[in-house]
Amino acid sequence: MSTSICEPPLATAFLTTRYPTGSPVNWSFADMKLGLSLYSFGADFHAGKIDVYQAIRKAAEMGCDGVEIIAEQHIPGWPNPNLDVLKAIRELVTSLEMEIFCFSCYFGTNIRSDRPQTFEEMVDNAKRMIALTSYLGAPIMRPAFNAEPVGQLIDFVNAVLPTLEEYGVIWGVELHAPHPPSYYQEALETVESPWFRLVPDFSCWQGPNAPGQIQTNDLSTFEPLLKYTVHCHAKAHMFDANGEEPNTPYKELLGMLKDYGFEGSVAGEYEGWIIAYQPSEQPTKVLFDLLERYGR
Repeated sequence: MSTSICEPPLATAFLTTRYPTGSPVNWSFADMKLGLSLYSFGADFHAGKIDVYQAIRKAAEMGCDGVEIIAEQHIPGWPNPNLDVLKAIRELVTSLEMEIFCFSCYFGTNIRSDRPQTFEEMVDNAKRMIALTSYLGAPIMRPAFNAEPVGQLIDFVNAVLPTLEEYGVIWGVELHAPHPPSYYQEALETVESPWFRLVPDFSCWQGPNAPGQIQTNDLSTFEPLLKYTVHCHAKAHMFDANGEEPNTPYKELLGMLKDYGFEGSVAGEYEGWIIAYQPSEQPTKVLFDLLERYGR
């Protein structure tokens, strides 16, 4: 019998088979793992040439250790997915000997068409997303959330910390350009919980010629963030003839992660399809090869 609501007991039952509650250390991969965000296949998704199952298989064929899935873009029936669909995605990833590194979703006050969501409604929605994340078997939930001012984020995270711990899910706040690398430092220090951590996007350290780049940041600003980092978005917009991303210091950033002994995951995130349409297979393969070149 199928259902369209992810009840917490169902999510907890699955969670305990892989990510025991009460110890966020258990999600660790022991070595840095490399994969792709399915966002990288955006051109083919938007053209109707691929679905989530095909994208997962393509990532496996490339040799990815895992994938990142974006709720609104990749889950059929969203925002009210059938649990059978989530189970099928989870089981496909497992059968291909991969992980779901991270489940990405969107929070905000503009969910309703008639009025802004209240804080209590946002908290309820966040708890549901946490349950869905655990049902998929992902250790990290990355909510896209307009955290301005940062104090609002602190209140939001504190309100759902017990739920994060109950389900064994880490809230990974995404650090993305144009925010400076130190933007979430206060929130991380104030909440001070292993269930609230950082997802740095490499866009913060791209060069001045990267699309939409407002300011560049010295690589040294990445170092103090490493202790909070559980997952990374390896941004790419273009590649040169040697398969390098000319605006993004992949060698240096991945080298810093390796030197630190990073045990989380890095998902390549190709966004060049936004600039100009190109079938996904070639650029995603170049991106994953780049990750392997400097991340293994």
